[in-house]
Amino acid sequence: MQDFNDYVKNGGGVSGDGVEGMDKNLFSLVNSLASRFDGKSQNDLILAIYEEAKRGKKNGTLTNAEIDNFGAMLSPMLDDKKRKMLKKIIAELKEI
Repeated sequence: MQDFNDYVKNGGGVSGDGVEGMDKNLFSLVNSLASRFDGKSQNDLILAIYEEAKRGKKNGTLTNAEIDNFGAMLSPMLDDKKRKMLKKIIAELKEI
C-alpha cells in the first residue's frame, strides 16, 4: 500500500472548498485502492488502510496531522455511519 504513504508525503490535502478543491492525488489513491480490493470486502479495505497507517505511525513516517488530512479528504465521500467509523479509526491511530 505504498500509495497511501506517497500520497501523504506529497502533501495531498483538501483546500478550503471541500470536495471540489480536493487534490487529484486523492482520486488516484482511491482508484488504486479500489482496483486492488475489487471483489474484496469493505472490511478488507479498512483493515489494509488501518494496518498501513499503523505501520507508518510506528515507524515515524505518518503524523497525526497527516492522518487528520486524509480523514478530512475521505469523509465527504462517506455516509454518516461510515464517517463515524472513520472518526473512530482516526482516533485509534492517533493514540499509537
